[in-house]
Amino acid sequence: MAAPDQIQCSDEPSQEKLTVRIDKVIPSDLRLLDDSVAEIVALIKRVAGWDDVEHIDLALHEALANAMTHGNGCDSSKAVRISVALEENRGLLVVVKDEGSGFEPSQLANPLVGQNRLASHGRGIFLISQLTDNLHFKFDGGTVVRMRWRTSAKRRI
Repeated sequence: MAAPDQIQCSDEPSQEKLTVRIDKVIPSDLRLLDDSVAEIVALIKRVAGWDDVEHIDLALHEALANAMTHGNGCDSSKAVRISVALEENRGLLVVVKDEGSGFEPSQLANPLVGQNRLASHGRGIFLISQLTDNLHFKFDGGTVVRMRWRTSAKRRI
């Protein structure tokens, strides 16, 4: 597994207005997925005081599953890094980074159209986009998925 300092997220949050920061590096082993998500979501709820964590839980689960499966090919020697930051006046930022070669978001099939509705896969990115207030991808030495939620008081539901 790569060392944590070898998997850097270059889009770090502003340190001046940072109130909570969580960093975790896990191997790409799907057996670790559920417990890793539960641990991070519990920390967000407890440390950051974030109440409505259901959207965060599902979006993080999908992003981690994609990173482990598609990005790192379930190779447990490859790591996935999760960074969580609660920023004053900007909300919650969750960044997931894998060691894969990336993908072309515009080439993803629409899961709401035709035969895609019956497919057993292909909904993860769509779900994440529906559950976050902002979703951004970066492809530089791996795939970086940046998910942002506004502060609880400003959330749209």
